[in-house]
Amino acid sequence: MALDPEPTRIRRFEEQVLAHLDDLYRVALRLTGKGPEAEDLVQETCLRAFRSLDQLAHPTAAKTWVFAILRSVYLRQAERERFGHALVGLEDLDASLLVPSEAVRDLYETYSPWREALKQEVRGAILKLPLVYREALILAHIAGFTYKEIARILDVPLGTVMSRLFRARRMLRACLRESLASRGRPEPTR
Repeated sequence: MALDPEPTRIRRFEEQVLAHLDDLYRVALRLTGKGPEAEDLVQETCLRAFRSLDQLAHPTAAKTWVFAILRSVYLRQAERERFGHALVGLEDLDASLLVPSEAVRDLYETYSPWREALKQEVRGAILKLPLVYREALILAHIAGFTYKEIARILDVPLGTVMSRLFRARRMLRACLRESLASRGRPEPTR
């Protein structure tokens, strides 16, 4: 039977990994689309982070390190699914999936009858993005990572991050425009 980990290791884990638990869950929820799956993903991420805590050379890099683990765990789980990452029905999504910006919050206040429809449209559009674009978009706009941090997490060049974000935004915009057009609503202009 294994001995209890030493107190300094536990304290280090709490300070360097568990400090990011809320952000880990928020990103996991957006990747999976379901609360229970997100919880499992975060739990497995924390377990792997604890086991490999000695590999973390610089405490200042803890956030990007643990998010790289989250991504690795997520990709392994997705590989196990025979047909890849399945799209989630909008009714299965957690209400907390969309955290709007101040400008959008103001719009919600003014046009509250459209709030739920807008949330569902955006959630659905994000979940339809291919994984490489969705994860870059989530890390940038939901988790708040810089492009440089995203490059470290995804283990890709900075230019690739910029390209993926550009394409993700373009795909998201096209998906939302298509959705509006299919409902007979005029397309927004810039």
